Amino acid sequence: MQGYGDLPGQPSGYKDVMAEMDPLDVDGLLNYFSQSTTQLDLANAAFMNAQVPFRDAPTGLMDNPANLFSSIVFPEPPLLAPTNPVSEDSTMEEGGKNGEGSDKKLTAIQEKNRRAQKRFRERQKAKMTDMTQQLDEMTADLSKLRTENSALKNRNSILEKVLALRDEHIRVLQDEQHVFDLGSHYLQQQAIGAASQQKMLTDGGASVQAVTNSTNLALALTDINAVKTMPAEAVINHWKELVRELGNLLVEVEGSPNIEDPRHKAAMDSLCRVLDNAGEVCMLTGVLHPTNMQRLIAATLDDGRSGAKADDKSRWASVTRALQLNDDQKRQMVALRHIFVRRMAKVMEDRRRILSKLQAVAIPDRMVALQSVITETLKVNEATVALKANLQEEHLCGMEFIGTVFKTIFLPVQKARAIVQSYPFYPDVFEIASAVAAERGELNQPLALEGAFGSGPTTLPGGLGLEDIPGVGSLLEMPTAFRP
Repeated sequence: MQGYGDLPGQPSGYKDVMAEMDPLDVDGLLNYFSQSTTQLDLANAAFMNAQVPFRDAPTGLMDNPANLFSSIVFPEPPLLAPTNPVSEDSTMEEGGKNGEGSDKKLTAIQEKNRRAQKRFRERQKAKMTDMTQQLDEMTADLSKLRTENSALKNRNSILEKVLALRDEHIRVLQDEQHVFDLGSHYLQQQAIGAASQQKMLTDGGASVQAVTNSTNLALALTDINAVKTMPAEAVINHWKELVRELGNLLVEVEGSPNIEDPRHKAAMDSLCRVLDNAGEVCMLTGVLHPTNMQRLIAATLDDGRSGAKADDKSRWASVTRALQLNDDQKRQMVALRHIFVRRMAKVMEDRRRILSKLQAVAIPDRMVALQSVITETLKVNEATVALKANLQEEHLCGMEFIGTVFKTIFLPVQKARAIVQSYPFYPDVFEIASAVAAERGELNQPLALEGAFGSGPTTLPGGLGLEDIPGVGSLLEMPTAFRP
């Protein structure tokens, strides 16, 4: 090995110094420094192990201390003991048991929820059922109250009519004594037949039966003359008395609605008896003295003090509601109204033709040949006879319409209501039927006054035939008692 002094480029003095020095133990130095390095690595490793690792660090690397306490050295965790197969099996069994327990608990909770929901639905259903029942009960109570309210309104209206009639009665009695017995007194003043005449006007005895009996159609001559000569005021006053009696009886009937109540039966018997008397008065007057009957129909019984108008549609609509007609009655009323309109249209057409003939008669302004004058007089006479027959036909149409409605359609209580509620007017059957037709939407049907006539069978709106209406045959065929 070449010494240091042999190195080229070194001064000669350097070689001498190096020669004097002891040779170094290079191997010892390397061993020394190697040991130092190993100890330093162990110290660093111990220091690193003393640090707290970063929580949930995926790589397990250290993190810088977050605070002063992060540098505290914690004891190392104990080394894991070798895995015991028996303990692993027991752990798995415990895990299986815990899983089964969780399933059972979940099932129990679901079952509990289902029961709770079922109970909730049952409560809701019971609540809805109870509310529905309460609603039905309240609806029934409301319907009952409405019916009672309507009945009370009708009764109040009747009481008002009765009160008005009593006031009228008191006023007339103060002005003229025995005004309601005027017809009877007038008959008693006749020279012949006073007893039979009184019986005819009040009780409707054998003389009225003679009119309706098919085997004896003639009244006694004295009775006929008495009715024919009776003034219109007597008929009107007698009708007022009948209306007053019907009002009082109607209050009694509606005050005891139970048909089994003896008071109701007694009131109904009296009501029917007064209705029969009123019908007899109208029939006798209409047949024997048509003008008096027409005056009664056109009269305002309170002399206009109430201010009521006979053509007030709302008034007759109120009267119609008070009658409480059923559907079948309404249908018959509308059908009869159409028949009446049809017959009246024919009467009016004939009257226009008769009046045209009268207007065409020449009235001479100076005396001419007697034959010419007589010829024009005969034309006037013929037209007058035709006009009289036409007026009679109009009267018969109206009376048959009124009689058919009252006899075949209205019930006794409805008859009384129509008479009392119509005060101070005579019951206008046509206005009542028109109100019914308007309610059913059949007021403006093809059967109008213009062009209402045709040949062939009569068919009414809705396919209703004449055979479907009780008593309508007598409306088309003039009754014997009404023939001139």
